[in-house]
This record gives sequence, structure tokens and C-alpha cells, in this order.
Amino acid sequence: MIGPMTDDTSDCALGGGRVWRHNRGAAWSRIGPLVVALTMVGSPALAAPIQGVGQGKASETKKPSLSRARARALRRARRAALEAALGEVTGPVDAASRKAVLKSAEAWTGAYRILSESNDGEQVDIQIEVEIDLVRLTKRVRKREASAGRPMFRLDAIEAAPACGELDRVSQTVRDDLVALEGAVLEGKGAPLSIAVDCQVLGPVQFTYLQAVRVQVVASSDGRPVATHNRPAFATTPDEALAAGLRRSLDDLADSLAVHRRGHVRVHVEAPYPAARVRRLETAMRNSVLGVDGVSVAGIEPGIVELHVRGNLAARDLATRLQSLTLPGFSLSIVDVDPPDALTIRLE
Repeated sequence: MIGPMTDDTSDCALGGGRVWRHNRGAAWSRIGPLVVALTMVGSPALAAPIQGVGQGKASETKKPSLSRARARALRRARRAALEAALGEVTGPVDAASRKAVLKSAEAWTGAYRILSESNDGEQVDIQIEVEIDLVRLTKRVRKREASAGRPMFRLDAIEAAPACGELDRVSQTVRDDLVALEGAVLEGKGAPLSIAVDCQVLGPVQFTYLQAVRVQVVASSDGRPVATHNRPAFATTPDEALAAGLRRSLDDLADSLAVHRRGHVRVHVEAPYPAARVRRLETAMRNSVLGVDGVSVAGIEPGIVELHVRGNLAARDLATRLQSLTLPGFSLSIVDVDPPDALTIRLE
């Protein structure tokens, strides 16, 4: 991550585990541990430096002033850098997602460094370098193929702590990102999903021009926790750091929600030995359980096999039908039902 240069003395820029600092080389011994810490927990692993240029004229503002012209030039430079980063995204891009990203350029360009700045009393020209996470950007704007199933959850109540900022703005970000990333839908018969956002403003990071925050997003359905994600974030202002932290937490949450698809049930099979029993169970479910269209092995852990069941069943419905299933040479029992889409069984 990169902090902006200011008019006083020096600039401290973080990125890829390195520090550039002018006029204060002796401070390296104090900064080194901080760089390692921020690189590990705060800065995107694959962030790329992207440059942008912006101009602003005093006459463009209602109350002409160089300070307003400078602010406009900086906004345009940050947007230009983001547009350049979008140009590096490979593969098909979803137009609506691209528009949404550009609309929130501040959240994507919070860590920047001013390379040059000049003014002639009327026009301000600024060139900046921004650290942008191209992997996360690609994930956000890529055009998705038709998914194997619609999201399981329907967004319901959204709450945010006062430290997170205006509730309407936070709620809109939650809705936009989770729907765009196919973690949830806004309407339909999906299980209601409640989102709670908590934020901590941690203050300035010593020896840098960065502000630190921590954002936590908790998702729950029918009073049961679904996922919790906690993210640190850094930017040049607390508001921008909060925006970046929220979006990164929502990225993580969308990944967690993506495993929950309507018409899909995850079945954890305990005591799955011998392996032939699991194969017989798969066959029996496909052939004898109404509503099951397909069964496949999704994962194997010590003592547990996870089956992915596709069809038109919820976890409770599948559990009821499995209890009456006849199996060759063994039986099963229901250990736990975790609605809406997971259950645990044991082979006996």
C-alpha cells in the first residue's frame, strides 16, 4: 500500500514489503517491523501500482479556489488510475459491475502517492500512483457464466454500527456487492439473510500517512450464524479505509455464501467406511430419493466424506426421505440438520 506525499518533508510508501522514505534513512530500523505487519495483514498480496493523471480548474467550481481545483484534479487522477486498472482485466467484463466500481472509485484507490503536482494559479495538474488489487478487481467485474444454482439466501435486515458511517450508504454497498458477486438475491423465496456490520477506526499508522480501520461483517439466517469475516484496511482517510475494509469483507462473505445454492444440499457422512458404502449410498440416493437429481463427492476429510446433492430439496426434506431409505447391508442415522442446506448423517 502506498501513502500520499505531502507538502512538508517526506513520504513513506508501503508495498510488496518495501519502504521508500526520503530524508530519513535512519528511520528504517523502526519502520521495518511495521512494514512486515502491514504487508501481511493489510496490503493486497498482488496489488499493482497504476498511474493516473487529473486536472482541475478553479473556474470549474461554484466558489473558485485552487484548493477546490486540486481536490477535483485528485479525484480525476484516482478515477483515471482505476480506469487504467480496469483496462488490464482479462476476459469478458460485466458492464453493470464496471459501472458500480467506477462509481465507488474512492474505495478502490484509497492508497495512493502523489508523483507530481503543479498549478499556474488557475489549473492544477496532478499525477499519482495507486496500489490496486487487480485480482480482487477482476473478481468484482468479470462476467459470470450461468451458475449451477441460484443463491440460497435473500437479503433481509442490514445493520451497521455508527462508526461505519451512514446506514443508507453501508446498506447500499452490502446490497450491490453481495448481489453482484452472487452471494445473495434481493427478492424471491430464499432463506432470509441478515447482515450486521461493525467498524473500528484505529487511527493513524505510525511513520506513514495511512489511517487504519477494522471492519467485521456477520451474516446470519433464522437466528443461526452463517459466516463471519473480519478485515483490517488502510487508506489515506478513515472514510476511505472503512469503504475498502467493507468491500473486502463482503468479498470474503460472498465466497462463503457461494457454497450455498438453491436446490443444493451438502451432506456430511460420518463413519464412511468401507468406501463401498459411500458409493452404494450415492447410487441409492440418485435412484430412490424423490427430488434428488445428482450426487457427487465434494470433499474428503479424516472420518468424513462430504456429498453434494443436487435437486429440488431442502436439508430438512432430504433428511426425512433418507430416514426411510433402504440400503444394502447397512443403514444410516441423522446426526444433525443444519438448515437451510446442510445435514450430517452416520453410516451404521
